Amino acid sequence: MNKMLRKTIIVIAILLTIAGLISGIYTFIYGLESWGINTKVIWGVAIVNFIFWIGNSHSGTLISAILYLFRQNWRHPIHRIAETMTIISIVIAGLFPLVHLGRPWFFYWMLPITNQTNLWANFKSPLIWDLVAILSYIVLSLLFWILGIVPDIKKIRIRNKKFQSFASRFWTGSLKNWKEYIWAYNIFAGILTFVVISVHSIVSLDFSVTILPLWHSTMLPIYFVVGAIYSGLALVLLVSSFISKLNSTSVNIPSTSRINLSKLILSFCFLMMYFYFLEFFFAYYGQDNNTIKILISRFQVNYLSISIIMVIQIFALPLLFSFQKIRENVSFQIFISMNIVIGMWLERYLLIIPILGKDLITDEIIEYTPAVVDYLLTFGSIGFFVLAFYLISRIVPLVPQSKD
Repeated sequence: MNKMLRKTIIVIAILLTIAGLISGIYTFIYGLESWGINTKVIWGVAIVNFIFWIGNSHSGTLISAILYLFRQNWRHPIHRIAETMTIISIVIAGLFPLVHLGRPWFFYWMLPITNQTNLWANFKSPLIWDLVAILSYIVLSLLFWILGIVPDIKKIRIRNKKFQSFASRFWTGSLKNWKEYIWAYNIFAGILTFVVISVHSIVSLDFSVTILPLWHSTMLPIYFVVGAIYSGLALVLLVSSFISKLNSTSVNIPSTSRINLSKLILSFCFLMMYFYFLEFFFAYYGQDNNTIKILISRFQVNYLSISIIMVIQIFALPLLFSFQKIRENVSFQIFISMNIVIGMWLERYLLIIPILGKDLITDEIIEYTPAVVDYLLTFGSIGFFVLAFYLISRIVPLVPQSKD
């Protein structure tokens, strides 16, 4: 039964990836007119996906770097899963603003190098900030991921004799090897602790530098970081619990790691709740009519159902982790974490669309409906995530075989 389910998931992931690839090619040929955006709602599902995936990528850094610095040994069995998710998520996230450029083949114009048109990067542009943040994060995360694999380099399923010979010379497991490894790991963990906070803070500045209500707020950076870690932790728990249930014999993920993840998620649920209500408090305390209009619009006909579903998924259901029996139940872990991941996507949707979809001068509601291409790109990114994770897991052991 488990084997059949695995095959079904992989086939669906391949189909979704192909559909997303075709949609990306279609966008390159026909431009952004194929999306649901218009002259008013200039940011749509693509930017929602960008924030969602770059937020999920923060889970690996939190579990691998920050918890490592706090010497939390329970993170060891799941840190490679989290790091692998980080690499895949940041790659997916980087694709959406690239496509959103309209002419992605000129993306190198954003780099601070001269080109044939003698253009220089505009360092006042949020696009440049995103480019620097994403490139820095993906390079450091990739190096950190490779560093985490080093003790298990001989366990990598690559049958190439040259690679095996290199692995034998490169890592012997000697005391000197371990001393150098631990020193390097501590350095990387310290650097990435600052990077995980700065990257999503920079993403939030894309919104804060505008003069639109709710976005033009100093609260946004910390709100984005908390939301990113929250959705990332939920995705790690979802993947870890699903793997435990699917491969209960071949992959050993201790229940302690998943239980502690559930506790962390419960803690960040309260943090998210605090910042969410703080958003309403600031609006009514400041008595800014435009901000109040935007917040009220989330609970009007167009967005009411999405808001209710989102509140249940990210604020109500995680409270069930307060009960020990639910924290220890794999099925509940999968169910609640899946709802949090979906709910956090909806939270990003409600952060962007209602603000751009309301004319604050005339009170006109600008209709925005995602196009078929938007849906295919979204589900295609999910398919690519599952497929890439599966392929990597076939080569690299998901659970570390050695202690760090």
